Amino acid sequence: MRGSRGAAAVLGLAGALLLAGCAAGGGGTPTTSPTTSPTSPPTSAPPSTPTPSPTETGPADQCPDDALQITVGEGDPGAGNIGYDITFTNTGSAPCTLRGFPGVSVVGDGNGTQLGQPADRTDARVEDVRIAPGGTAVAPLQAVDIGSDGGPLGDECPTTTGDGWRIYPPHSFRAFFVESPGIAACTGSRPWLTVGPVRAG
Repeated sequence: MRGSRGAAAVLGLAGALLLAGCAAGGGGTPTTSPTTSPTSPPTSAPPSTPTPSPTETGPADQCPDDALQITVGEGDPGAGNIGYDITFTNTGSAPCTLRGFPGVSVVGDGNGTQLGQPADRTDARVEDVRIAPGGTAVAPLQAVDIGSDGGPLGDECPTTTGDGWRIYPPHSFRAFFVESPGIAACTGSRPWLTVGPVRAG
């Protein structure tokens, strides 16, 4: 009698475990519970300056920003455009290299506000420009001669005057300000500046 009670108890326990397993497994289908991972504290938004693509990487011996002096020559008007030379001088003690296009825009309002569109790039071929200490590289810049009334761009180019140029060396995220008080600027959405890649100065 005691053996019959023990067997019944074992069978009852096995049955209970089987029912519990079916209920927990959803009829035998395995389930996975979501996992959580530690979250990092929020970080500030990255700067809006676009990063160079892998095909636009700078040279290994890129000229450091603190070894560059940037100037913009006097405008040379002709055929509805004004041509400028952006000159990069190596003020360091070692040779260095620039490659590609500078970033260029006109700024104003006394606080560096960008006025209108930045310069578009030409389709000119890019090359490495090795600059000795004291040497230079030059990038050509063209502006539509907008005058005070939009010039050939007309109503697409509301005009104002700026304080100067904001220039990024090729593959650099540091902006240089080159003063040019009273420079004409187009504040509309129409591109009016075009810049070429650096060449030997």
